[in-house]
Amino acid sequence: MKVSDYFFTDYYHKYITIEADFLTEKLKKEIKVHEDDCYALCSSYLDEEGYLNFNVLSIGPSWAECTRGLKKKSMLGSFGIDEVYNLEARIAEADMDMKKKNDPFLKKMDMIFDEDLLKTRLDARLDYVRDIYFPDVVMTGLINDRSMTEYAMRITGIKGPFLAGILQQEPEEDIGVHIDDHLYVLPYVKDGEIRLFALFTGENTDAEDEDAMERIIQETAEMGLDFNGITLRS
Repeated sequence: MKVSDYFFTDYYHKYITIEADFLTEKLKKEIKVHEDDCYALCSSYLDEEGYLNFNVLSIGPSWAECTRGLKKKSMLGSFGIDEVYNLEARIAEADMDMKKKNDPFLKKMDMIFDEDLLKTRLDARLDYVRDIYFPDVVMTGLINDRSMTEYAMRITGIKGPFLAGILQQEPEEDIGVHIDDHLYVLPYVKDGEIRLFALFTGENTDAEDEDAMERIIQETAEMGLDFNGITLRS
């Protein structure tokens, strides 16, 4: 399978071996790259711009033998999703050496992000609507009369049972919602896939709607529910 064939949560913060070929040449500053070192063991993270990167833990000459550099404390480098999108890859099973090297790195990369936003990145329901390059961007349906059109929304976190975000595209029609407006969306199932639609949006959210939204948030919070599911309370 290629990297593009996997869902985001199949490899995000996990481990994947990529047949990187010539890309391993980029790692020469950190490790001596042999001619047959065409495979790279990677994990993945999102940078401050939300772009998907694959940090390289080690390299090697085959799928099974890809451990050179794993004992080094620092990463050997990174590849952008655009570089590896069409490359062959296999999900790798984590071992203690991999976790020991990767966990501190991922923790450092995630420090700048809100905890609720980080949780949404682990939500497999959103894999069907994510942008491959910027996974925090998801396609969200905006309702216009009796029809619905999907537009890109950047996730900012959660608010009760809603996924919260900011619209990234200007709608083609004047529906009272504009680019940079805040959206509060819910999931639904279409053809066996999870999709999203905005229940409360932009200037369409009047005082009555805001009261209704706050009431929903309060009532679901009392039941221990949010967008992530059931929250256990002490």
